[in-house]
Amino acid sequence: MNSWSYFVRALGHGEDAEAVTELLRKIEEPLVVSETPDSYNDPEGKTKFYIFAKSGLEFGFRSGRLNHIHFFVQRHEGYSAYKADVLDRQAQTWRIQDVIAALGPPDYEVPSKFDTLIGYVQHWIKYEFKTHSLRMEFSEDGCLWKATLISSQ
Repeated sequence: MNSWSYFVRALGHGEDAEAVTELLRKIEEPLVVSETPDSYNDPEGKTKFYIFAKSGLEFGFRSGRLNHIHFFVQRHEGYSAYKADVLDRQAQTWRIQDVIAALGPPDYEVPSKFDTLIGYVQHWIKYEFKTHSLRMEFSEDGCLWKATLISSQ
């Protein structure tokens, strides 16, 4: 599965929508489902996660719709590295300067920093598009660490 457009097309759709089920069929790994705990008291309800740890993917459904997709480009907390394409290019080949050269200046950018409550925060940039956003985090060496597609719907 190499087409970035499958992921973008699925955003904002319900769990049973064709765009979502078609995408999930392309992932050759058993699905693990989890939810945020009741104690979060989220006014929009629980977030349901579809976890594909071997593939380095996590889908987040809020209010029954696909809200976001995390691509763990580097191994992280039980997730293997996502080995396919991000923006139709091998995920591990992206560096921050390559992204900016391809997409232009980001709409938002935050340099890496240490936060006393949550620890080290990766350098990240975010692009806003009509139907979705793309947030990309980078490791200290400037390589893509994680990419997240976020529905604007």
